Amino acid sequence: MLKTALVTFLLAIVQTAWTQTVITITDSSNGSPLSGASIQFENGEVKISGNKGQVEIDQASNVTISHVGYQSKRVEIGDEAMTISLEAGNFNLQEVTITAYHANRKLLDTPGPTAVISKKDLNRSQDLIFTDAVNRIPGVYMHSGALNTNRITIRGIGSRSRFSTNRVKGYINEIPLTTGDGETSLEDIDMSLIDRVEIVKGPSSSEYGAALGGTIHLKTARPEFGISRITTDTQIGSFGLFRNNSAFDLGLENGVLKFWASKTENDGFRQNNEYDRESGAIIGQFDLTEKTSLSFLFNFIDLKAFIPSSIDSSTFAENRRAAATNWLNAQGHEDYEKGNIGFAFNHRISERFNVAYSVFTSFRNANEVRPFDILKENSNAYGVRFKYQYNLGESKALPIVTFGTEMFSDKLIASTHNNDSIPDLPVFIESHDDIKRQYQNYFLQGDWQFNDRLAVVAGANLNKTEYSFEDLFRQDGDQSGEVKYDWIASPRLGVNYKLNQNAALHFSISHGFGTPTFEETRDSRGFINPDIQPEAGYNYEIGSRGSLLNSRLSYDVSIYTMRIRNLLVSRRIAEDQLLGVNAGKTTQNGLELAFGYKLIERAKGFIRNLNAHVNYSLADYEFNSFIDEGNDFSGNQLTGTPKNTFNGILDLTTSAGLYGNLNYRFVDEIPILDDNSVFSEAFQVVNLKLGYQKSIGRFGFDFYGGINNLFDEAYASQVLINPNFGRRYFYPGQDRNWYWGLRFDYYLK
Repeated sequence: MLKTALVTFLLAIVQTAWTQTVITITDSSNGSPLSGASIQFENGEVKISGNKGQVEIDQASNVTISHVGYQSKRVEIGDEAMTISLEAGNFNLQEVTITAYHANRKLLDTPGPTAVISKKDLNRSQDLIFTDAVNRIPGVYMHSGALNTNRITIRGIGSRSRFSTNRVKGYINEIPLTTGDGETSLEDIDMSLIDRVEIVKGPSSSEYGAALGGTIHLKTARPEFGISRITTDTQIGSFGLFRNNSAFDLGLENGVLKFWASKTENDGFRQNNEYDRESGAIIGQFDLTEKTSLSFLFNFIDLKAFIPSSIDSSTFAENRRAAATNWLNAQGHEDYEKGNIGFAFNHRISERFNVAYSVFTSFRNANEVRPFDILKENSNAYGVRFKYQYNLGESKALPIVTFGTEMFSDKLIASTHNNDSIPDLPVFIESHDDIKRQYQNYFLQGDWQFNDRLAVVAGANLNKTEYSFEDLFRQDGDQSGEVKYDWIASPRLGVNYKLNQNAALHFSISHGFGTPTFEETRDSRGFINPDIQPEAGYNYEIGSRGSLLNSRLSYDVSIYTMRIRNLLVSRRIAEDQLLGVNAGKTTQNGLELAFGYKLIERAKGFIRNLNAHVNYSLADYEFNSFIDEGNDFSGNQLTGTPKNTFNGILDLTTSAGLYGNLNYRFVDEIPILDDNSVFSEAFQVVNLKLGYQKSIGRFGFDFYGGINNLFDEAYASQVLINPNFGRRYFYPGQDRNWYWGLRFDYYLK
């Protein structure tokens, strides 16, 4: 009898050991393990994930997984090991793990000005372009003249660019989106591919080149190991909008593959405004060994978009849907194919030493039909990045050291040709340029966690940028040349002090720079101007972030000042030619506020959550020394940036699956000319979105719709800074428009 009981007991132990399933809880964007995640069973039992984000489940079950700062997820657990990824929510993001400063840190523990846009934040509005989501971040402003014409400024940096984003670096999964001379086009990336956006404001990131404006990281979702899913989302709307994106996630034992495709068509609300984009991507992540992982991204875009361009004030008042006459007559448009490819390896040599390295390449083949010529461009870029991270020891006085390099090179073949389709066009002299642009970044950083409260980060970036130019069309003389900027050292110091478990103070000093674009380095004759120097300056900042009132109120507050020297002025000397000069200095003082409050939060009842979010930016930016062509603009407001912006949002979720949000945005007047004689008018825009989502077993759907510009406000969504020809200052924002869509998800396993 005793023998039988003993055998039965031993068999029960063995069976329990065999049936235990290890579940790993991770961040959906960066794959970092989430300790402290709550796993709740149907019988009410709760387990908590450990330091590696792992927990053991004794038997197959349906569980609900939750973590502060992340969206809860209901999952069916089988008898195989699984990795479950949680997406960041849109409240209390201080608890979300970010990677903007080398090491994985919670936002609350980050000693610097960083903002996170979660997937849920992106989905608050129509997921057609990043504008609404980016403009909800204090200190960041995105102009949007059309789906293919945008400009992002961070704390006023990049505001003097006319058509594109510069002085701000962009990455997707560590692959540069920025060209060799500093121009970034985030609008090319389809929002449905992105899981999260991390924005470093100001020159606070040593690893990514200490860009004067900051760095924008686009993170695609990491598909979950062991889970396969089919997703399709179709949307229609005003002005002939049709959009579909579909994905297939294939979960394997040691990795996952994601196949994604997207199609967007839009007639546009203005003349000569049609837009057609097809995109495709393959994303993979594999654990090659217990210590080595591989991830990769293939992303391709095929775009044809017409260009209505900017219009003058009288046309803006009388017919905002009109295109600029010369662009309409020429049927101006851009037509290009481009791609980004990257492979990243991560190898954990020991508990203390980690190595990460990546290789990437990109291409772009483009034609642009313009009123004055046809521009053809073919570019290819490639680069490598190495990052080594070593923990010097257990002592609090010993840091985690990160060091490495990023090397980037691109080659651009650009030529202009007569546009014979336009009658009475003067003969245009063709050009043919071979341009090589390259940079090297070397970075070193130490992270000290002296105790549970005090963390210090000190680092530096060393940059070398070079351009070379060969003139292949020499009928007007040989304009070939090169420019090599001196090495630029950019130090950074950041301190974070936790007042308690829910609040922290941070302080930072950082240096940054912005190299001129290649066009800005050329003089009025087309030759390289050796006197042009990069913009450079320091950012000084103090702030606090955290939560109060039992985490019902979240906040993020920053005060900063930036001092910029060698201010670059792009002077237009012909309709297709710019001239750059260093003309002065600016002082850019700012205040940024972001608050969230849980008005209603309850487990039962029809209304489950009602949250309010507000953010405000004060941008007190001025030229403190600025003389251009004998004109003294000192003391004037910096062009291209509104002094005051405000956003307010109400978010509602219900137990029945209904959800919605109401978004209000105010933008102050924007100075357009350096003499401050012309401003755009201040405006207010209200957007509304409603939806219903439901999950039944492995099947889920989301039916949604919305109205943009609810009260049909007439406003300029982008302005053209210092136009020398035609006084065409304004890109009109869209009239009131609507959309609706339907998303399906089906989990295969």
